[in-house]
Amino acid sequence: EEEEEKEGKKDIELTEMARGANTGKTRQAGDGDEEEKDTKDEDAMATVSTVKDIFSPLVVLSGCVVAFAHGSNDVSNAAGPLSVIAGYSANPNTTSLADIQRPYWTNALAAVAFVCGIVTMGGRTIRLVGCKLAKQTAPKAFATQLGAACTILICSFVKQTVSTSHVLVGSVVGASIAERHWLSSSADVDYSVLVKIVTGWVVTIPIAGGIAWVCFYAVNITSGQW
Repeated sequence: EEEEEKEGKKDIELTEMARGANTGKTRQAGDGDEEEKDTKDEDAMATVSTVKDIFSPLVVLSGCVVAFAHGSNDVSNAAGPLSVIAGYSANPNTTSLADIQRPYWTNALAAVAFVCGIVTMGGRTIRLVGCKLAKQTAPKAFATQLGAACTILICSFVKQTVSTSHVLVGSVVGASIAERHWLSSSADVDYSVLVKIVTGWVVTIPIAGGIAWVCFYAVNITSGQW
């Protein structure tokens, strides 16, 4: 009986030793997993920081390209009627639009007005498209601006008038969908904001036409031509 008790005690001690060894291994494995996870998180943060460092100057460059494209199309659209009127006033005997000499000061005036508009009221549109429509990152902002700039410059080359704001909204949506699909990002387009923007596009066309119609009649009646 004493021998059986001794053997039982030995079995119990061995079992406890085995349990202790397994517990130590489990703790070591857990600590190893946590260290590996921390290392992966640090590597991911370093990668994100590197990507931001690479794309930050490129975002500025692509923004300048968008501004150039904007001037080649939208600003020229605004300066076009004024240029024709000024050119015709300088040479009223001209019978063809192709022969009208359009002065360059009209483009300069339109550019100044463009800058003043951005400084005074452009912040609202910038926040709407750049923040509320979809969250922007440096790579996505670069892709958005590059896509918009290429589209606008191609349209300017083929003499097609477009709206820079419309093109940029399309680029933001496209880049956001691509980010969600390829990178499995949780960021998504705020479609309520997109509907609001598209509604504004549709509504402003007849409103602008109606205001122009009223102004045209008012000018002609006031000048005594009618």
